[in-house]
Amino acid sequence: MSKMEKWSLGQLQEIEPYNFEKLLAQLFRKMGYAVEETQYSHDRGIDLIIRVVHFGLSHSWIVQAKRYTEPVGVKAVREYSSLRYRDRVDGVIIVATSSFTREGQDEAAEHNVKLIDGNLLVEMLNHYLLEENRELYVNEARENDDTPGQETSTIMRRGEELLAEEPVIFGKEKMIMMITNKNILFKKGSGLLFRKEDIVQRIEMKDLAGVHADQQGLFLIAGQKRLVVYQISARKRERILELLENLRPEYVRGEHLLMSSRNNSEMTILTNKRLVQIGIENGEMEDIPLSKIIGVEAGGGLFKKDRIMISESSNGVKKHSLEVDNALGWKKVIEQKVRVT
Repeated sequence: MSKMEKWSLGQLQEIEPYNFEKLLAQLFRKMGYAVEETQYSHDRGIDLIIRVVHFGLSHSWIVQAKRYTEPVGVKAVREYSSLRYRDRVDGVIIVATSSFTREGQDEAAEHNVKLIDGNLLVEMLNHYLLEENRELYVNEARENDDTPGQETSTIMRRGEELLAEEPVIFGKEKMIMMITNKNILFKKGSGLLFRKEDIVQRIEMKDLAGVHADQQGLFLIAGQKRLVVYQISARKRERILELLENLRPEYVRGEHLLMSSRNNSEMTILTNKRLVQIGIENGEMEDIPLSKIIGVEAGGGLFKKDRIMISESSNGVKKHSLEVDNALGWKKVIEQKVRVT
């Protein structure tokens, strides 16, 4: 798309919700407002807060972004108008890529809610951000692959909602971790618009088995045929854990984590399907299906490290010795799962 090509209503309706909010933030900055992009819109019901200060007088507004194709009705306008009183701002602005119903317009007039419909928004973008115009997304299908998270698609897809984004250390690099209702993504850069090449890793929520947390950080455990461990460090680790726990029902239907224990660069993982010992850095893995476990013993204690000894029936009997925390607890859970398997 040419840099000087004008914005159109059809183009706005194709922009994914997260980048639509980013675009509005850039627009209001260009108009002279100070813009706060709220990280957790689902916590506060707010997409943006904009402020203008002149000679000590400050005015602030909440901005709600609605990337709709159907008219925005009175119910949505009423819901967002209440934010003005809750957050003690001067007013609320609803920006939509569609129109507003007559009832919605009447409701807005009663509560100092300003409405920007799609046509007005196009005029504003063409006035303030004409040179910023470019393709935002190209939707592509992800190819099936045994390795989780191989990136073949763009940032977000239809029906996907951004829940949070946090700066993290992923591996050894600083990145942004984006949590949506469908994916966990790690991206480089922090610009207004970003593309496929900015995404370093995508983990589909349905592939997430669980999270191991200890003093060294968070370890995301994901995969289908093979499990992979992704190590991250974050200042707001409790917030990330809370969000992933809230999303747990979305992925617990598949393979999910029951117990985990880390010993330096190795992790022992028990899911509802298998017992795995995996090298966090090198990915080397012992994978024992629960259906092949014929015996488990617990050892250690006092001056010896806790271990579980697993007997596996596979072309004879194989023995595995795995270091864990609380060997007796592991033994009990494994025996319970093996009986039901």
